[in-house]
Amino acid sequence: MSDSLRDQLLQAGFSQKAKEPAKNKQRSKPKKSGASRPNKAHTPSPQAPSGKAVAEAAADERKAIKAKIKTLIETAEVKEFAGEIVYRFTLQNRIRELHVKEDVRKQLVDGALTVTRLNGTTRLVPSEIVEQIRTINPNWAIVSAAPDSPDDNAGYEEFPVPDDIVW
Repeated sequence: MSDSLRDQLLQAGFSQKAKEPAKNKQRSKPKKSGASRPNKAHTPSPQAPSGKAVAEAAADERKAIKAKIKTLIETAEVKEFAGEIVYRFTLQNRIRELHVKEDVRKQLVDGALTVTRLNGTTRLVPSEIVEQIRTINPNWAIVSAAPDSPDDNAGYEEFPVPDDIVW
C-alpha cells in the first residue's frame, strides 16, 4: 500500500512518456489551397454592390433615422414630469410604471402627451411630435392613450347585471 501514485499508474499500464502527436502521418483528405482556380458563379460582378456595402449603407440609414428621431424627442420632451402619481402603460408586452404629477397624468390620459422610449429611457413628448416620429419610423416605440369610446358596452344591452349580487 505504500506504492506511490506514479508506481500504481505504471503498473496499470500507463507509460511514463507522454505520447507525441505523429507529425509524419498523411491526412486522409487533401488540403485545399487558396490558389485554386476561382469559380465564376461566385465572383461578384464589378457593377453589383457587395453584401458588406449594402449592410453598411442600411446601417448608416438606420443611424440617420435614429438621429432625426433623437433630435425631435430631445427638443420637444417634457423634462419636469416626476411626481407622486403612478401612470401605468403597456410597452412591448410589458406593463411599465411612470411616476408623474397630476397635471401631466391628465395630459397623458387626454392624449396631449405621449410616452416614448429613447436609448432605454422613458420620455414624454407632445402628440404633434409623435406624428412626425411615425412618418420617419412607423415601428418606433410609442405609447398613446387610447381614447375612451362610448361604445364600450355596445352589444351587452340584453345582458343586464342582476340585482341579487352582493359585493
